[in-house]
Amino acid sequence: MLRHDLLFVTPFERGLLAKAGVKPHSRWVGSQRLETHVLHAEGGPKVGVLVLPPLAASARNIPPALTAEIAAAVQKLRATSKIVVAMSPWGYAMEQEYLQGQGPLPDVLLGSGPGLGLTGQIAAGGRTAWIRSFAQGKSITRIEIFAWPERSSTFKWTEEQNIRMTIFGLTDAYQEDPRMLSLMQSMGTD
Repeated sequence: MLRHDLLFVTPFERGLLAKAGVKPHSRWVGSQRLETHVLHAEGGPKVGVLVLPPLAASARNIPPALTAEIAAAVQKLRATSKIVVAMSPWGYAMEQEYLQGQGPLPDVLLGSGPGLGLTGQIAAGGRTAWIRSFAQGKSITRIEIFAWPERSSTFKWTEEQNIRMTIFGLTDAYQEDPRMLSLMQSMGTD
């Protein structure tokens, strides 16, 4: 119903959905390995998407081999895409660790998992816009790109110049869509 191009569903979430009898859709992505995708609307720019695999619950750090694999994937996607977006289930602490790395980083990191939600923060010396979803999905983040990232060493995201990140809380001010509400009623959400 949301007409999404791609939906990140972690292996854990897939298991929960399968137990509930929900069959996976073709646009669901997310597995135990790093995935790369290219989204391309007709006449529009190509968007490179990295779907980061979950880390072991016991992980204290990101495995160096995975960091190297992600860096290589970022480089490869940059060769064909206007922007590279990574989607992470790692949680705040691991994403923060990742953004302190030296390798090629994605232009945008969409984070999720344990920890704080972020409307948007410019990270990694200005190279990455970091956005984290808020708990219980009760908000929508809008990211507006005014100028594509340049592939130069001096490029930096600057709020209100080449990017804008805004959050909209889903309060009573927004009218509920009856079709969506009927979908959610059986889930026991408030």
